[in-house]
Amino acid sequence: MKALPLALLALAFAIPLRADNWLENGDFMNGIDHWRGNGRSPADFASDSPFDKPDPFTSKGLIIDLKQSHWAKVLQDFHGKGSSGVLTITYMVSPDLTFSNKGEYYQNVPGQIEYDAWVPFNMPPGDWVVLISDFGAVHGPYYEIKPKLGSSNPQIFQTKVDRLTPNGDKTITLAFPPGSGKLVILSVSLTDQ
Repeated sequence: MKALPLALLALAFAIPLRADNWLENGDFMNGIDHWRGNGRSPADFASDSPFDKPDPFTSKGLIIDLKQSHWAKVLQDFHGKGSSGVLTITYMVSPDLTFSNKGEYYQNVPGQIEYDAWVPFNMPPGDWVVLISDFGAVHGPYYEIKPKLGSSNPQIFQTKVDRLTPNGDKTITLAFPPGSGKLVILSVSLTDQ
């Protein structure tokens, strides 16, 4: 009789705890619900013909078509839980993706994405950025991401996030400089450490 409770206890410790994602639909299983901005759904790329096979690159995730002369962005409002966490983004870039190398596009990045109240910052050409902010804030943590170009294999960006106001309403923004090609966000999670 004692063996059953001990077995259940052992099983409970053997199963890893899964951290809850603070973001909604971070795996895009429900299309692009809860996300807004310049992202597109795989349904936008589906063929009208039932005989056509879907393009594996645009058949899942949140798809960003880069713009030639201005930044693109996608964002989600969410309720933060703690003052720190772990941000993980899995994404792919099309083999033809290129970001502009014009320096002026990377000056005052918040102004480039129409976040004029944010404290200005500059970035090196070729990076895209993730910003996390409290509602109404003029600054917050931001993370520059340098993708490996020329490969359509999934890439993972992971970092510790801190300096968040616990239990506050926030916005996460993924912003992409001008360029050509597509970037597919496969998943975005912000979880407890």
